[in-house]
Amino acid sequence: MTTRHPYLISWFSGSFYFGIFLMVMAAGAAVREQLINGSWYVESLLATFAMGLLFLYFSGKPMIDERIRLLKFKALASGFVVSSILFSILNYLVTYPDGRQTDALSSNCFAIACLSVAFFAYQILKQRE
Repeated sequence: MTTRHPYLISWFSGSFYFGIFLMVMAAGAAVREQLINGSWYVESLLATFAMGLLFLYFSGKPMIDERIRLLKFKALASGFVVSSILFSILNYLVTYPDGRQTDALSSNCFAIACLSVAFFAYQILKQRE
């Protein structure tokens, strides 16, 4: 494939390694937080892990094939729908007596769940088509 931007292909392959780096860094920092402070649940670490998943999801060679683009879009859309329904129910159950929902699950957890479902759905859609 010839492109006018020769650095585009290296960016896509580099984003895979950057995503792995972010995920490993966030997981290591969460383990450190657990050992030092007794709680691994830190919002910024969850956001870093979600960004790593996002880089992984969109990594790879530039998508020339429209079929792959459509499958990734369908997988991401189904991940969003499933995560929206699941997190709405979970937030309701977790915060039921509290009208202010002070202990609700965060949007970073939602992003992690959405992308995890998208990875799984993409593999299923790729096998089916």
